[in-house]
Amino acid sequence: MTTWHDCTGFQRDILQAIASITNGDDLPYGLAIKEYLDERYTDPINHSRLYQNLDQLTDRNLVEQSAVDDRTNAYTLTDAGQQALQTHAVDLAAISGALSPTEAPPVTDGGDL
Repeated sequence: MTTWHDCTGFQRDILQAIASITNGDDLPYGLAIKEYLDERYTDPINHSRLYQNLDQLTDRNLVEQSAVDDRTNAYTLTDAGQQALQTHAVDLAAISGALSPTEAPPVTDGGDL
């Protein structure tokens, strides 16, 4: 199973971008992910780099690709991708003091603990 730390920093940013876009009103398709990342990186994101990394995340079962139309794919986090992101969020919350190690992690999928 691929973990958060098995991914490159760029791949981690892609996972975060997909989650953020999914929580908004936009569809997490390639160009929306690129726009999200372009707002955060000082250098423009190369299309080839983005799509190669999306393919790698798909191969690692962290992201699922689905066709929107003949030219556009949407990308969503798989359960494994969501778990990797959530585990990292809990780790960050614990080390930053936002969450004590004994507190239950926040539910991010709308379900119950």
